[in-house]
Order: sequence, then structure tokens, then C-alpha cells
Amino acid sequence: RDSTMAPRSRARRARGETDADTDDGSASPSGRITDKGTLLLMMPSITDVNGAGGVAARWHEYTLELTNEGWTVELWTVDAEDPDRTIPRFHLPNFPSTLTDSPGVGFCHKIWRRLNRRDPVVSCVVMTDLFSNVPIAMMCAGTGTPLVYSIHTDIAQLDGINMAPWSAAILQSTTSAMAQATVTTSPSFKRLLESRGIRRIEDHYRPLPVSGVVAAADALSDAEVAAVRNELTAGHPTRPVMTYVGRWSAEKRMHLLKRCRPRGATLAFVGDGPMRDAVMEWHDPPRCVVLPGMRPRTALAGVYRATDWVCSASAFETFGNVPYEAAHCGTPALLQDAQGFKDQIDASESRGALLDFDADDGEQMCAAAIDRTSRLLNAPHVVRSEARKMANRGTCIHAVVSEIVTKWSAGPVRKRRWIYLACAIWSSLVLASILQVMSFFMRLGMAIGVDFTTGMKNQRMSKRRWALRKTPTSTVELARMRSLVHADTSTAKGDNRGDDEKESGRRSPDENVAPNGFAVGGEQRSRANRKFREGSPPKVTFAPNTQEPTPTWSRSSLDRPRHRAPVRPMFPLRVFLAGF
Repeated sequence: RDSTMAPRSRARRARGETDADTDDGSASPSGRITDKGTLLLMMPSITDVNGAGGVAARWHEYTLELTNEGWTVELWTVDAEDPDRTIPRFHLPNFPSTLTDSPGVGFCHKIWRRLNRRDPVVSCVVMTDLFSNVPIAMMCAGTGTPLVYSIHTDIAQLDGINMAPWSAAILQSTTSAMAQATVTTSPSFKRLLESRGIRRIEDHYRPLPVSGVVAAADALSDAEVAAVRNELTAGHPTRPVMTYVGRWSAEKRMHLLKRCRPRGATLAFVGDGPMRDAVMEWHDPPRCVVLPGMRPRTALAGVYRATDWVCSASAFETFGNVPYEAAHCGTPALLQDAQGFKDQIDASESRGALLDFDADDGEQMCAAAIDRTSRLLNAPHVVRSEARKMANRGTCIHAVVSEIVTKWSAGPVRKRRWIYLACAIWSSLVLASILQVMSFFMRLGMAIGVDFTTGMKNQRMSKRRWALRKTPTSTVELARMRSLVHADTSTAKGDNRGDDEKESGRRSPDENVAPNGFAVGGEQRSRANRKFREGSPPKVTFAPNTQEPTPTWSRSSLDRPRHRAPVRPMFPLRVFLAGF
């Protein structure tokens, strides 16, 4: 038995409890659940609101689970109010609202002192994805404290955080090698991590508990649901409505939902995040309705019941809490065919459909998926039944921690090894320097209009496609575009397909954008827009012997792309920065 557990054992004997009564978590002679030990939980946040991220909501539930099982939870977060339990924060210029932790010597010293303190002794450290993962893992090894590493984020695809995807794999694999157990969120993400060399993954977690969301949904009256639907559709409740619920950030690829919205449908965005200002500009009821603001998960029950489909084009998710919660409320989903989502929806499409929002025919694919899954709108019990089948797939955090603590307490005596502290301080200084370099290049990119931080292949492809469908804003550039394009002013009329044909263009909701993305000038633009609204898009061609202008984009290129002369950052420079 670990000698560090002796003080607690003596205290239990003084209270009249035996080791047998407490080691297995059973009740003491007085009938109460005894304290199983102290857990040190380290993560960015456990704020249970929409917009804070799925990791925060999941660990909010896991913290309650551990507390109910008899563990004493000592919570360290980036947004903690207690300064003694606050993880230092680093403010990234491009992502001011992102809770990025800041490694440093002071933080390492604080963790080292806490792990060596014996009153109470830390039975286990549970850590999620942090920038300081490697230093923390080294200090756990140096103090003989068991570590459970939970991987919830696909850092290799996190836009703006890393400059080379392999760097994230190295950090995650190094932390996993020093942990006593590594757990992730879904079978598909587990296979992906193993393909990157992260081998020591024990299992995946069960989906997060949804009893509170389900209870809130069942308590809603029909009138309350109708009021929420009226809000989602901006006063047009008879229109089909697709709703995105979650964090507004670049890796979620929300612009693809906007592009793939079928005619006649309403697309609603509920949430908040770094792209708030850009998403607010998309508000164009009843086609696109934006409802900003963070909401508790229980408050989203009305949104889940009022919408026809929840949707997401993200290829970044490791599980996807929103479609799982919505399914327990009886609402199907339209999701990107990617990791995490494919674990929830199978070929039977009894909970929704998977599709490729990034495809050229994404709008047609979305419309076809809506047609195939419309039968589920009248059969919410089928969706709920399929969702309940997933509730017990995987392990729970209590089982993982209990197994590790039991094995570790029966092992050798913990020893303090100072070499690990030295390595932790050195690695934290390296990581802190990397953050400073990233911050410098982010500020430099903001100054010169070049994005040095994009680490997502799919996101870069989406930026290129989307940039060609947006309107240039500069007066000089507009004049140049007008001299290059000609509109076919044929009077051919399209089919009359109802009032929804008065909507804007097929690919972009902006009515002043021609199909190839460039604005048509003067009277030509007016005639072209009339034809566009009537269902017959104008043909736009470039003048002969004129080179098409090369678009370049800045950090906010998803929202305000700029068409310039063909001047791009040199490729070797980007390779150098990625390698650095």
C-alpha cells in the first residue's frame, strides 16, 4: 500500500471506520458514503452553457458524477474565480475569447507544490487538452501521482492554434505515454488517434448524461414550443427550419451551412463565439436567422423541440453533443460525414443523415437528405429510441479513475524525482516561447492581411471556394470588376416555383452577387438580380484576353474577403513558419 495513504487510513480508524469499508467505496457503519480520495481536475472550463464548448458541458456532468460517487474534486480551470486554482491564461490576438492556458515557471511551481502536499494527498490527476499537458504530465511522474489523460479535441485540425498538424500529434502522444490511462470520446476518434501514433488509449467515454435536457424538454408546453419556433423562423413557423447550435468559430465551417441551405428552408444559428460579429451579418430572415447569446443546456431543450433538424458541417468534432441531446428530444440531425458524427448515425438513417457539405452539389445533397429524413418529423419516438441505445456504450469517468487509483495505491511508495521538475520547467519555457511566436505572427498577419495560423486542410479549401462567392467591397475593386464582367440580359424566364423564388441567389444569400461571385455593375446588376430572383441566373463571362483577378484572404476571409492583384505570400515562407 502507498505510504502516502497512511494518514488518511489513520484518520478513518480514528472515526471507527476500517480500510475494508472505505477502499471499495462502500458505506461506512454510519451508512454514509465515505470519501474515496481527492481528484485534481484540470481543464479550460466546466461552464454548462452553449457557446463554451462541448468539453466544458461534458466535464460539468463528469464533475457531478465523481462527486456523487464519493470523490472530493479539486477543480483547476482557466476561468476559475479562486486564484489558487486558476490556470494562467494566454490571450491569442486572433481568438480573444478562446480559453488558452499559458505555461510558465510559476504555474509549474504551483502544481509541484500542490502535488507534494499531503493534506489532503492527491489520489489522481485528471487532465483534458491543455497547452501545458506535457509539463503537467512530467510533474505527475516526478511526484508519483497517477494521471488520467482525456482527449476531447482534435488539436491537429484546430484552426489557428497550431501551425503544423504533426506538432499536436507529438504533444498528445507524449502526454499519453506518461499517463496511466488515456480515454477519448468516440470509437471513430479513438481509431483516428491510434493512426497518428497515440497507442495507449484504453477506451472511449459514454455520451454525456442528458437527463436534465430531457426533463426540460418534456416540461415544455405546446405553446412554449410554438413560441420558440416562431423565434427561430422570424415569424414564419410553417417553413422547414434547420438549426445550428454551438460555438461560432472557424473550425465549425458554419459558412457551408449557409451555402447549402435549400430553397424554402430557414437556417437558424443559436450560440456564440469568436465569429460573433461575422455571423451577425448573416441575419437575413426568414432565410437566415441569427440568435446570439450563451444559453444553459437545459434552456436549449425548447430549441431542440421547436426545430425540424439540427445541423452541423464541422469535420472537427470528436463526438457531437448537440445532435445527441437533440435526438433525446426527438429531433433528427443533418451532419457532416466525419469523425464523431458517424458513430451516431448509421446507414438506416433513423436519427438523421450524413452528407458532405463541402461538395460542389452540397445544396442538392442537403435537400435530398431533408426529403429522406422528413418521415422522422412525425416519429420522434424512433429518434429517441435510437439515441437511448447509445447511452451505455463506453466507459464512465468514475470507473476509469477508480481502477487507476486502486492499482496505484497497491504499488510502490511514491518518490520525489527532481529531474522531472527540471524537464517540466524546460518544456513549459519552450511552449511559452512558442505561444509568444504565434502571437507575434498573428499580430503581423493582422497588420499585413496574411493568415499564418490556419492548420486545417478542409478549412483552407472551404475558404478558397467561399471567397469566390463573396462581393468585393472596395470601390476601386468594384470598378475594376465591372470592367471585366458582362451579363447576359436575355429575357428568358425561369419556372415559377412559388414565393420562395424571390429569395436571393442559389449559392450565396447576397442578392448583389452573380453566380461566379463577382458583382455586376449598374443597370446590368439590377437586371441580373431581377432574373436571379425569378429563377434564371444570369450568365457572367470575363472579357476576352483578360486575366481573372486572383483573390487573397486575410484572417477574417470567411466574412470579408478582398480581391487584390495576384500577390500571394511566398510558399517557402509558409513552409518555414510551419516547420518553426
